[in-house]
Amino acid sequence: MDRRDFCKALAVGSATVVTPPVYAAANRQRQADRKEPGDFRTFKYGMFVHYVWAGKQSLTAKRNGEKVKSLDELAHGFDVERFSGDLASWGVEYVIFTAWHAGINPLYPSAVMRKWGLDSHYCKRDLIGEVISALRQHGIGVVLYTHPRDGHDLSEDDQRKTGWNGTLGVNPDWAVFDYARWNDFTNELYGELVSRYGREIIGVYLDEGSALGNSWRVVDYPRLRRTIKGKSDKLLMIQNFYGTLYSCDIGDIEYHHWREFENTDGKMWPASTQPVGTCFATTWFADKPQGTNTVVFSAEDMFRFTLLQAGTNTEGGGVQWAAGPYADGGWETGVDETMRKLASYIAPIAKSLKGVVASRAFPTRDGMTLGSTALGAPVVEWGVATDAADGSATYLHVLRAPAGQSLRIGMPADGSRFSSGALLESGLAVDLAFDAAGYELTMPVGHRFSGLNTTICLKRQSA
Repeated sequence: MDRRDFCKALAVGSATVVTPPVYAAANRQRQADRKEPGDFRTFKYGMFVHYVWAGKQSLTAKRNGEKVKSLDELAHGFDVERFSGDLASWGVEYVIFTAWHAGINPLYPSAVMRKWGLDSHYCKRDLIGEVISALRQHGIGVVLYTHPRDGHDLSEDDQRKTGWNGTLGVNPDWAVFDYARWNDFTNELYGELVSRYGREIIGVYLDEGSALGNSWRVVDYPRLRRTIKGKSDKLLMIQNFYGTLYSCDIGDIEYHHWREFENTDGKMWPASTQPVGTCFATTWFADKPQGTNTVVFSAEDMFRFTLLQAGTNTEGGGVQWAAGPYADGGWETGVDETMRKLASYIAPIAKSLKGVVASRAFPTRDGMTLGSTALGAPVVEWGVATDAADGSATYLHVLRAPAGQSLRIGMPADGSRFSSGALLESGLAVDLAFDAAGYELTMPVGHRFSGLNTTICLKRQSA
Protein backbone atom coordinates (compact mmCIF):
# COMPACT_ATOMS: atom_id res chain seq x y z
CA MET A 1 0.00 0.00 0.00
CA ASP A 2 1.52 3.35 -1.00
CA ARG A 3 0.79 6.69 0.66
CA ARG A 4 -2.00 7.54 -1.76
CA ASP A 5 -3.84 4.28 -1.07
CA PHE A 6 -3.25 4.58 2.66
CA CYS A 7 -4.69 8.10 2.75
CA LYS A 8 -7.78 7.00 0.86
CA ALA A 9 -8.29 4.05 3.19
CA LEU A 10 -7.80 6.22 6.25
CA ALA A 11 -10.35 8.71 4.94
CA VAL A 12 -13.07 6.08 4.72
CA GLY A 13 -12.08 4.36 7.94
CA SER A 14 -10.92 1.06 6.45
CA ALA A 15 -7.20 1.31 7.20
CA THR A 16 -6.08 -1.00 9.97
CA VAL A 17 -3.02 0.11 11.90
CA VAL A 18 -1.79 -2.29 14.56
CA THR A 19 0.32 -0.79 17.32
CA PRO A 20 1.69 -2.86 20.22
CA PRO A 21 0.37 -1.78 23.65
CA VAL A 22 3.81 -0.56 24.74
CA TYR A 23 3.62 2.28 22.21
CA ALA A 24 0.07 3.21 23.12
CA ALA A 25 1.12 3.45 26.78
CA ALA A 26 4.15 5.55 25.92
CA ASN A 27 2.08 7.92 23.83
CA ARG A 28 -0.21 8.70 26.73
CA GLN A 29 2.71 10.60 28.23
CA ARG A 30 3.72 12.47 25.11
CA GLN A 31 1.80 15.69 25.77
CA ALA A 32 3.12 15.92 29.32
CA ASP A 33 6.63 15.41 27.99
CA ARG A 34 6.47 18.25 25.50
CA LYS A 35 8.90 20.88 26.72
CA GLU A 36 10.23 22.28 23.46
CA PRO A 37 11.68 25.80 23.70
CA GLY A 38 9.44 28.54 22.34
CA ASP A 39 6.53 26.08 22.26
CA PHE A 40 6.07 24.52 18.82
CA ARG A 41 2.30 25.00 19.19
CA THR A 42 2.75 28.67 18.25
CA PHE A 43 4.66 27.88 15.03
CA LYS A 44 2.36 28.02 11.99
CA TYR A 45 4.56 28.71 8.96
CA GLY A 46 7.54 26.62 7.95
CA MET A 47 9.54 25.04 5.13
CA PHE A 48 10.35 21.36 4.49
CA VAL A 49 13.71 21.10 2.73
CA HIS A 50 15.41 17.94 1.48
CA TYR A 51 19.04 17.97 0.35
CA VAL A 52 19.97 14.37 -0.39
CA TRP A 53 22.81 12.08 -1.37
CA ALA A 54 21.39 8.58 -1.98
CA GLY A 55 24.58 6.52 -1.95
CA LYS A 56 25.40 6.02 -5.61
CA GLN A 57 24.17 9.42 -6.77
CA SER A 58 22.53 12.54 -5.46
CA LEU A 59 18.78 12.99 -5.53
CA THR A 60 19.36 16.75 -5.41
CA ALA A 61 20.30 18.17 -8.83
CA LYS A 62 22.42 21.13 -9.91
CA ARG A 63 20.95 24.13 -11.72
CA ASN A 64 21.65 22.52 -15.11
CA GLY A 65 19.80 19.38 -14.06
CA GLU A 66 22.91 17.23 -13.62
CA LYS A 67 23.50 15.20 -10.47
CA VAL A 68 26.66 15.61 -8.40
CA LYS A 69 29.19 12.78 -8.24
CA SER A 70 29.88 12.49 -4.51
CA LEU A 71 28.51 13.25 -1.08
CA ASP A 72 31.32 15.71 -0.40
CA GLU A 73 30.59 17.54 -3.67
CA LEU A 74 26.93 17.79 -2.64
CA ALA A 75 27.82 19.10 0.81
CA HIS A 76 30.40 21.62 -0.38
CA GLY A 77 28.06 22.98 -3.06
CA PHE A 78 25.47 24.11 -0.53
CA ASP A 79 25.27 27.92 -0.26
CA VAL A 80 24.47 28.39 3.42
CA GLU A 81 24.29 32.19 3.38
CA ARG A 82 22.01 32.35 0.37
CA PHE A 83 19.80 29.60 1.77
CA SER A 84 19.40 31.22 5.18
CA GLY A 85 18.89 34.64 3.62
CA ASP A 86 16.17 33.33 1.32
CA LEU A 87 14.27 31.65 4.16
CA ALA A 88 14.55 34.86 6.19
CA SER A 89 13.16 36.92 3.30
CA TRP A 90 10.28 34.46 3.04
CA GLY A 91 9.53 35.05 6.72
CA VAL A 92 9.35 31.40 7.78
CA GLU A 93 9.41 30.53 11.46
CA TYR A 94 11.16 27.17 11.16
CA VAL A 95 12.48 24.60 8.70
CA ILE A 96 12.60 20.81 8.61
CA PHE A 97 16.03 20.08 7.12
CA THR A 98 17.68 16.79 6.12
CA ALA A 99 20.25 15.30 8.49
CA TRP A 100 20.17 12.06 6.47
CA HIS A 101 17.73 10.34 4.15
CA ALA A 102 18.17 7.71 1.43
CA GLY A 103 21.06 5.36 2.17
CA ILE A 104 21.76 7.03 5.55
CA ASN A 105 24.35 9.66 4.63
CA PRO A 106 24.66 12.23 7.44
CA LEU A 107 25.49 15.75 6.30
CA TYR A 108 28.20 16.08 8.94
CA PRO A 109 31.42 14.23 9.88
CA SER A 110 29.98 11.18 11.67
CA ALA A 111 32.20 9.21 14.03
CA VAL A 112 29.41 6.65 14.42
CA MET A 113 29.26 5.87 10.71
CA ARG A 114 33.04 5.52 10.71
CA LYS A 115 32.92 3.21 13.75
CA TRP A 116 30.38 0.94 12.05
CA GLY A 117 32.49 0.74 8.90
CA LEU A 118 30.28 2.95 6.73
CA ASP A 119 33.12 5.28 5.80
CA SER A 120 31.56 6.56 2.57
CA HIS A 121 28.34 7.58 4.35
CA TYR A 122 29.31 10.95 5.81
CA CYS A 123 30.76 14.19 4.52
CA LYS A 124 33.76 16.20 5.68
CA ARG A 125 31.84 19.48 5.93
CA ASP A 126 29.63 20.02 8.97
CA LEU A 127 26.79 21.26 6.81
CA ILE A 128 24.17 20.66 9.49
CA GLY A 129 26.04 22.78 12.03
CA GLU A 130 26.52 25.60 9.52
CA VAL A 131 22.85 25.59 8.48
CA ILE A 132 21.66 25.66 12.09
CA SER A 133 24.01 28.51 12.96
CA ALA A 134 23.09 30.60 9.91
CA LEU A 135 19.36 30.17 10.44
CA ARG A 136 19.69 31.02 14.12
CA GLN A 137 21.04 34.43 13.10
CA HIS A 138 17.66 35.05 11.45
CA GLY A 139 15.61 33.64 14.32
CA ILE A 140 14.58 30.57 12.31
CA GLY A 141 14.22 27.30 14.21
CA VAL A 142 15.39 23.93 12.89
CA VAL A 143 13.91 20.44 13.04
CA LEU A 144 16.30 17.80 11.71
CA TYR A 145 14.76 15.23 9.37
CA THR A 146 16.04 11.67 9.87
CA HIS A 147 15.14 8.15 8.79
CA PRO A 148 15.42 5.38 11.43
CA ARG A 149 14.71 2.42 9.11
CA ASP A 150 16.28 3.10 5.73
CA GLY A 151 18.37 -0.06 5.62
CA HIS A 152 16.78 -1.14 2.34
CA ASP A 153 18.82 1.55 0.55
CA LEU A 154 22.14 0.21 1.91
CA SER A 155 24.47 -2.05 -0.03
CA GLU A 156 24.53 -5.74 0.88
CA ASP A 157 27.84 -5.25 2.68
CA ASP A 158 26.53 -2.32 4.71
CA GLN A 159 23.36 -4.26 5.51
CA ARG A 160 25.48 -7.02 7.02
CA LYS A 161 27.43 -4.51 9.10
CA THR A 162 24.29 -2.96 10.58
CA GLY A 163 22.17 -6.10 10.99
CA TRP A 164 19.63 -5.31 8.24
CA ASN A 165 20.72 -8.46 6.42
CA GLY A 166 18.81 -8.42 3.16
CA THR A 167 15.79 -6.58 1.82
CA LEU A 168 12.23 -7.48 0.89
CA GLY A 169 10.79 -4.30 -0.59
CA VAL A 170 11.21 -1.62 2.09
CA ASN A 171 11.55 -4.23 4.83
CA PRO A 172 14.51 -6.31 5.98
CA ASP A 173 14.52 -10.05 5.33
CA TRP A 174 12.70 -11.01 8.51
CA ALA A 175 14.31 -14.47 8.59
CA VAL A 176 17.79 -12.99 9.09
CA PHE A 177 17.10 -9.45 10.34
CA ASP A 178 19.13 -8.69 13.48
CA TYR A 179 16.76 -6.43 15.41
CA ALA A 180 19.18 -5.87 18.30
CA ARG A 181 22.12 -4.95 16.08
CA TRP A 182 20.06 -2.63 13.88
CA ASN A 183 18.77 -0.78 16.93
CA ASP A 184 22.23 -0.58 18.48
CA PHE A 185 23.41 1.11 15.29
CA THR A 186 20.35 3.35 15.06
CA ASN A 187 20.55 4.54 18.67
CA GLU A 188 24.26 5.29 18.41
CA LEU A 189 23.60 7.40 15.33
CA TYR A 190 20.74 9.32 16.96
CA GLY A 191 22.76 9.72 20.14
CA GLU A 192 25.54 11.33 18.13
CA LEU A 193 23.09 13.63 16.31
CA VAL A 194 21.51 14.86 19.53
CA SER A 195 24.88 15.23 21.29
CA ARG A 196 26.11 17.42 18.43
CA TYR A 197 23.02 19.54 17.78
CA GLY A 198 20.37 18.84 20.43
CA ARG A 199 20.83 22.14 22.26
CA GLU A 200 20.47 24.16 19.06
CA ILE A 201 17.39 22.64 17.42
CA ILE A 202 13.66 22.38 18.09
CA GLY A 203 13.27 18.71 17.41
CA VAL A 204 13.92 15.56 15.42
CA TYR A 205 11.69 14.34 12.57
CA LEU A 206 11.40 10.58 12.01
CA ASP A 207 10.34 9.34 8.60
CA GLU A 208 8.08 6.30 8.38
CA GLY A 209 9.20 3.86 5.70
CA SER A 210 6.09 1.68 5.83
CA ALA A 211 2.70 2.80 4.57
CA LEU A 212 1.17 0.22 6.92
CA GLY A 213 2.38 2.17 9.94
CA ASN A 214 4.13 -0.90 11.40
CA SER A 215 7.73 0.25 11.62
CA TRP A 216 7.82 -0.93 15.26
CA ARG A 217 8.83 -4.27 13.72
CA VAL A 218 12.14 -2.63 12.77
CA VAL A 219 12.69 0.23 15.23
CA ASP A 220 12.65 0.03 19.02
CA TYR A 221 10.84 3.34 19.44
CA PRO A 222 10.71 3.44 23.26
CA ARG A 223 14.50 2.96 23.30
CA LEU A 224 14.93 5.60 20.60
CA ARG A 225 12.81 8.03 22.62
CA ARG A 226 15.00 7.43 25.67
CA THR A 227 18.11 8.06 23.56
CA ILE A 228 16.81 11.34 22.15
CA LYS A 229 15.01 12.69 25.21
CA GLY A 230 17.74 11.44 27.55
CA LYS A 231 20.21 13.82 25.95
CA SER A 232 17.76 16.70 25.52
CA ASP A 233 14.30 16.34 27.06
CA LYS A 234 13.11 19.53 25.32
CA LEU A 235 13.52 18.06 21.85
CA LEU A 236 10.23 17.51 20.07
CA MET A 237 9.91 14.14 18.32
CA ILE A 238 7.81 14.37 15.15
CA GLN A 239 6.63 11.27 13.28
CA ASN A 240 5.77 11.13 9.58
CA PHE A 241 2.18 10.11 10.23
CA TYR A 242 0.70 6.99 8.65
CA GLY A 243 -1.71 6.36 11.51
CA THR A 244 0.90 5.62 14.18
CA LEU A 245 2.92 7.90 16.45
CA TYR A 246 4.96 5.08 18.00
CA SER A 247 6.80 6.90 20.82
CA CYS A 248 6.91 10.33 19.19
CA ASP A 249 5.18 13.47 20.43
CA ILE A 250 3.17 14.49 17.37
CA GLY A 251 2.54 13.42 13.79
CA ASP A 252 3.16 15.34 10.59
CA ILE A 253 1.04 14.62 7.50
CA GLU A 254 3.01 14.65 4.25
CA TYR A 255 1.48 15.30 0.83
CA HIS A 256 3.43 14.79 -2.38
CA HIS A 257 0.90 15.96 -4.98
CA TRP A 258 -1.48 13.22 -3.88
CA ARG A 259 -5.00 12.91 -2.50
CA GLU A 260 -6.52 16.40 -2.04
CA PHE A 261 -3.17 18.08 -2.75
CA GLU A 262 -3.09 16.46 -6.16
CA ASN A 263 -5.58 19.18 -7.03
CA THR A 264 -4.03 22.60 -7.63
CA ASP A 265 -7.19 24.36 -6.39
CA GLY A 266 -6.48 25.45 -2.83
CA LYS A 267 -10.14 25.29 -1.88
CA MET A 268 -9.79 21.50 -1.99
CA TRP A 269 -7.03 21.25 0.63
CA PRO A 270 -8.06 20.02 4.11
CA ALA A 271 -6.59 21.57 7.23
CA SER A 272 -5.49 19.40 10.14
CA THR A 273 -4.96 19.62 13.87
CA GLN A 274 -1.56 18.06 13.10
CA PRO A 275 1.14 19.89 11.14
CA VAL A 276 1.09 19.39 7.37
CA GLY A 277 3.98 19.28 4.89
CA THR A 278 3.21 19.56 1.19
CA CYS A 279 5.27 19.97 -1.99
CA PHE A 280 4.44 23.03 -4.05
CA ALA A 281 7.18 22.46 -6.64
CA THR A 282 8.54 19.28 -8.28
CA THR A 283 9.20 17.28 -5.14
CA TRP A 284 10.89 17.52 -1.75
CA PHE A 285 14.25 18.30 -3.37
CA ALA A 286 15.49 20.21 -6.43
CA ASP A 287 15.11 17.90 -9.42
CA LYS A 288 14.40 19.86 -12.62
CA PRO A 289 16.88 22.16 -14.45
CA GLN A 290 16.48 25.88 -13.99
CA GLY A 291 14.17 27.39 -16.59
CA THR A 292 11.52 24.74 -16.09
CA ASN A 293 8.70 26.12 -13.95
CA THR A 294 7.80 23.44 -11.40
CA VAL A 295 5.50 25.39 -9.08
CA VAL A 296 1.92 24.16 -9.33
CA PHE A 297 0.27 26.09 -6.46
CA SER A 298 -0.52 29.80 -6.50
CA ALA A 299 0.84 32.06 -3.77
CA GLU A 300 -2.74 33.15 -3.08
CA ASP A 301 -3.92 29.60 -2.41
CA MET A 302 -0.83 28.93 -0.30
CA PHE A 303 -1.52 32.06 1.74
CA ARG A 304 -5.13 31.16 2.38
CA PHE A 305 -4.26 27.59 3.33
CA THR A 306 -1.52 28.79 5.68
CA LEU A 307 -4.20 30.79 7.52
CA LEU A 308 -6.75 27.95 7.40
CA GLN A 309 -4.18 25.56 8.81
CA ALA A 310 -3.10 28.03 11.50
CA GLY A 311 -6.66 28.20 12.81
CA THR A 312 -7.05 24.41 12.85
CA ASN A 313 -3.59 23.20 13.91
CA THR A 314 -3.70 22.64 17.69
CA GLU A 315 -0.52 20.50 17.78
CA GLY A 316 1.66 23.25 16.30
CA GLY A 317 3.82 23.52 13.21
CA GLY A 318 1.05 24.74 10.91
CA VAL A 319 2.15 24.03 7.36
CA GLN A 320 5.58 23.37 5.85
CA TRP A 321 5.82 24.33 2.18
CA ALA A 322 8.24 21.85 0.62
CA ALA A 323 10.99 22.53 -1.92
CA GLY A 324 14.76 22.09 -1.94
CA PRO A 325 17.74 24.14 -3.17
CA TYR A 326 20.02 23.12 -6.02
CA ALA A 327 23.34 21.45 -5.28
CA ASP A 328 25.09 24.58 -6.55
CA GLY A 329 22.72 27.08 -4.95
CA GLY A 330 19.41 28.68 -5.79
CA TRP A 331 15.96 27.24 -6.38
CA GLU A 332 13.92 25.71 -9.17
CA THR A 333 12.17 28.28 -11.37
CA GLY A 334 9.15 29.74 -9.61
CA VAL A 335 10.05 28.71 -6.06
CA ASP A 336 11.65 31.96 -4.89
CA GLU A 337 9.09 34.10 -6.75
CA THR A 338 6.17 32.19 -5.20
CA MET A 339 7.58 32.26 -1.69
CA ARG A 340 8.33 35.99 -1.89
CA LYS A 341 4.78 36.68 -3.01
CA LEU A 342 3.45 34.50 -0.19
CA ALA A 343 5.65 36.43 2.25
CA SER A 344 4.25 39.74 0.95
CA TYR A 345 0.73 38.60 1.87
CA ILE A 346 1.81 37.37 5.30
CA ALA A 347 3.95 40.35 6.38
CA PRO A 348 1.10 42.85 7.04
CA ILE A 349 -0.78 40.36 9.22
CA ALA A 350 2.18 38.41 10.66
CA LYS A 351 1.07 39.22 14.20
CA SER A 352 -2.06 37.12 13.67
CA LEU A 353 -0.15 34.13 12.21
CA LYS A 354 3.17 33.86 14.02
CA GLY A 355 3.39 33.23 17.74
CA VAL A 356 -0.31 32.34 17.95
CA VAL A 357 -2.36 29.25 18.68
CA ALA A 358 -5.46 27.82 17.05
CA SER A 359 -8.37 29.72 18.56
CA ARG A 360 -10.30 28.32 21.49
CA ALA A 361 -12.91 31.03 21.05
CA PHE A 362 -13.72 30.02 17.47
CA PRO A 363 -12.20 26.56 16.98
CA THR A 364 -11.99 24.92 13.55
CA ARG A 365 -12.58 21.18 13.20
CA ASP A 366 -10.04 18.83 11.66
CA GLY A 367 -10.49 18.32 7.90
CA MET A 368 -12.19 21.62 7.09
CA THR A 369 -11.66 23.19 3.66
CA LEU A 370 -12.38 26.49 1.92
CA GLY A 371 -14.48 24.77 -0.74
CA SER A 372 -15.71 21.26 -1.39
CA THR A 373 -13.76 18.04 -2.03
CA ALA A 374 -14.43 14.73 -3.71
CA LEU A 375 -14.44 13.17 -0.24
CA GLY A 376 -17.21 15.50 0.91
CA ALA A 377 -15.09 17.39 3.44
CA PRO A 378 -16.86 20.12 5.43
CA VAL A 379 -16.38 23.77 4.49
CA VAL A 380 -15.69 26.62 6.89
CA GLU A 381 -18.53 29.10 7.19
CA TRP A 382 -16.53 32.33 7.03
CA GLY A 383 -12.93 31.44 7.83
CA VAL A 384 -10.82 30.64 10.89
CA ALA A 385 -9.46 32.29 14.01
CA THR A 386 -6.19 32.32 15.92
CA ASP A 387 -5.55 33.47 19.48
CA ALA A 388 -2.63 35.47 20.76
CA ALA A 389 -0.45 33.17 22.87
CA ASP A 390 -1.07 35.34 25.94
CA GLY A 391 -4.84 35.25 25.38
CA SER A 392 -5.17 39.01 24.96
CA ALA A 393 -6.70 38.93 21.48
CA THR A 394 -8.41 36.78 18.89
CA TYR A 395 -7.67 37.24 15.19
CA LEU A 396 -10.40 36.49 12.68
CA HIS A 397 -9.23 35.47 9.20
CA VAL A 398 -12.24 36.00 6.95
CA LEU A 399 -11.49 33.69 4.02
CA ARG A 400 -15.06 33.43 2.70
CA ALA A 401 -16.23 37.00 2.32
CA PRO A 402 -19.91 37.80 2.94
CA ALA A 403 -21.84 39.68 0.27
CA GLY A 404 -22.44 42.75 2.41
CA GLN A 405 -20.67 44.88 4.99
CA SER A 406 -21.48 42.70 7.98
CA LEU A 407 -20.44 39.24 9.19
CA ARG A 408 -22.03 37.18 11.95
CA ILE A 409 -19.48 34.97 13.68
CA GLY A 410 -21.68 33.59 16.44
CA MET A 411 -20.99 32.85 20.09
CA PRO A 412 -17.42 32.17 21.27
CA ALA A 413 -17.05 28.52 22.23
CA ASP A 414 -14.98 29.29 25.33
CA GLY A 415 -17.20 32.07 26.68
CA SER A 416 -14.82 34.87 25.68
CA ARG A 417 -16.11 38.41 25.53
CA PHE A 418 -14.60 41.12 23.38
CA SER A 419 -14.39 44.84 23.98
CA SER A 420 -13.46 46.07 20.50
CA GLY A 421 -12.55 45.07 16.97
CA ALA A 422 -10.27 46.57 14.32
CA LEU A 423 -8.83 45.75 10.91
CA LEU A 424 -5.35 44.44 11.65
CA GLU A 425 -3.60 46.08 8.72
CA SER A 426 -5.03 49.60 9.05
CA GLY A 427 -6.18 49.73 12.64
CA LEU A 428 -9.59 51.08 11.55
CA ALA A 429 -12.35 50.22 14.01
CA VAL A 430 -14.85 47.49 13.15
CA ASP A 431 -18.28 47.81 14.71
CA LEU A 432 -18.88 45.00 17.19
CA ALA A 433 -22.45 44.10 18.14
CA PHE A 434 -23.38 41.37 20.64
CA ASP A 435 -26.74 39.65 21.22
CA ALA A 436 -28.09 36.25 22.21
CA ALA A 437 -26.78 34.73 18.96
CA GLY A 438 -23.25 36.00 19.48
CA TYR A 439 -21.21 38.64 17.66
CA GLU A 440 -21.82 40.51 14.45
CA LEU A 441 -19.09 42.62 12.84
CA THR A 442 -19.62 45.53 10.47
CA MET A 443 -16.83 46.94 8.33
CA PRO A 444 -15.92 50.67 8.43
CA VAL A 445 -17.70 52.90 5.95
CA GLY A 446 -16.13 52.58 2.52
CA HIS A 447 -14.49 49.22 3.22
CA ARG A 448 -15.52 45.75 2.11
CA PHE A 449 -14.35 42.25 2.94
CA SER A 450 -11.55 41.10 0.67
CA GLY A 451 -11.93 38.06 -1.56
CA LEU A 452 -8.45 36.94 -0.47
CA ASN A 453 -8.48 37.51 3.28
CA THR A 454 -9.57 40.10 5.82
CA THR A 455 -7.96 39.93 9.27
CA ILE A 456 -9.78 41.48 12.20
CA CYS A 457 -8.32 41.78 15.69
CA LEU A 458 -10.76 41.35 18.56
CA LYS A 459 -9.52 42.57 21.94
CA ARG A 460 -10.68 40.51 24.91
CA GLN A 461 -12.44 42.18 27.80
CA SER A 462 -10.23 42.35 30.87
CA ALA A 463 -11.33 40.19 33.78
